[in-house]
Amino acid sequence: MTIDRRGFALGAAGLGLATLAGRAAQADRPATTRRGKAAAAPALPGRPDVLVLGAGVSGLQAAWLLEQQGLRVTVLEGRNRVGGRVMTLLDEPGYPEMGFNSMADGYGRGIDAAARAGVDLQEVGARYRLGPPPGLWIDGKPLTREEWARHPGNPFPDAMKAMTPAEIVGRLIAQHTRLKDWTAWHDPANAALDISLHDFLRDQGLSHAAIRLAYDVSPYYGTSAYDVSALMMEYNDGFVKAQFAAGPQSLAVKGGNLHLPQGMARLLKGDLVLGKEVVAIEAGEAFCVVTCKDGSRFEAGRVVCSLPFATLRFVHILPGLSGAQARAVATLPYQPLSIAFLTATSPFWEEDKLSPGMWTDGLTGTVIPQRYGATPEEITGFQVQARGALANYWDRLGRDGALQLVVAGLEAMRPAAKGKLVPRAYFSWSQEAFNGGDWAYFGPGQVRDFVNTMSQPAGRLHFCGEHTATGARGLEGALESAERVALEVLGV
Repeated sequence: MTIDRRGFALGAAGLGLATLAGRAAQADRPATTRRGKAAAAPALPGRPDVLVLGAGVSGLQAAWLLEQQGLRVTVLEGRNRVGGRVMTLLDEPGYPEMGFNSMADGYGRGIDAAARAGVDLQEVGARYRLGPPPGLWIDGKPLTREEWARHPGNPFPDAMKAMTPAEIVGRLIAQHTRLKDWTAWHDPANAALDISLHDFLRDQGLSHAAIRLAYDVSPYYGTSAYDVSALMMEYNDGFVKAQFAAGPQSLAVKGGNLHLPQGMARLLKGDLVLGKEVVAIEAGEAFCVVTCKDGSRFEAGRVVCSLPFATLRFVHILPGLSGAQARAVATLPYQPLSIAFLTATSPFWEEDKLSPGMWTDGLTGTVIPQRYGATPEEITGFQVQARGALANYWDRLGRDGALQLVVAGLEAMRPAAKGKLVPRAYFSWSQEAFNGGDWAYFGPGQVRDFVNTMSQPAGRLHFCGEHTATGARGLEGALESAERVALEVLGV
């Protein structure tokens, strides 16, 4: 499979936008679109054509696309920063990323956005691959692959005994995917595949104990294999394979990924207002009114909402949403992810001769060395991640309690690290008020029930964000959704 970078960057939607420049001047006059829907409300002094809610990558891209077609746009953001799920600790060594980490060669939209924003991309994949693979720690003890294969607590089938827990699920999905075309994952014809990941893994011969160790201990999506759709996982596998086919690179913004949305924000002509937490959206017959927590009100012909559904479900919407769309807003889950960032005063991994990276089955989580110094060999810190139920447990301990747990756990497992670890930062996406978790995911049956309807316009209210994308994941999905919503607003 090959991907043409320009075609992947713009897509059919992007190419369609290029044909609209001649019509942009008419966008603020009463009209009827080709679909018979009302066009933007008559322009009034001080009233923008469109309000975009959320200054993450999707919202910023949608605002820029609409401005390119001559519309007046105002962006409202609840946080006091732009970026959404792009969050870099710019004051920490190596600029650790708490959210979006890197883009692949096939992220044509992302690469294009970076070029427009005036930021430099650097290849970071080699830094991930440098050094030994992460060490396996079971019950607080390090095990080689050979020791693990013979370990009495190894619950995997004989053919998988030598595989580490982190390798199992991805390998099984890649080898046994039922999707003939990953881009058609949301086609109703594939609805029967929308079962739990747990059932899928049982069909591949894993026991309950094996599934718990291979997935539930550190789930990429959800809190366990029971609450994740296998169909979504197969779609994700297809997308990842397409990225590998496009090229081997992993690209990140030099100096921190947060510079990307900051650069995108600088391209906007209209107002971008921070600190405006939205509490109500009224989509009327002629125009929309958005009310913020501080009592301020904004009017526009249309509203583009990029807010995560985990946030949107607490916003009062009039007229109310209905059917599958209402269920999606009320129930779409978001990934619990909590991250501790540590530095080391000396290279204890050279002393104990063990890999600096660690996969553990205990409360310490997964340890990922950060190699963002002057040379790839320099370890600038450690990102320690907890996902799913473990993330929720860390959050209940609070920032200081979680950092103490992580440091104590690492020192117990690696005596050479005692007194050499410095806790620097802690961040929980579940406790982030404007996200309620990191990325969205679909539970069993949810792909079938509402993927094809959840992002449809509700009158003058439109929806975008990575959670509404169907052809890409991550940052690329956020940009894809911005193209779609811009076309909706323009009536194409």
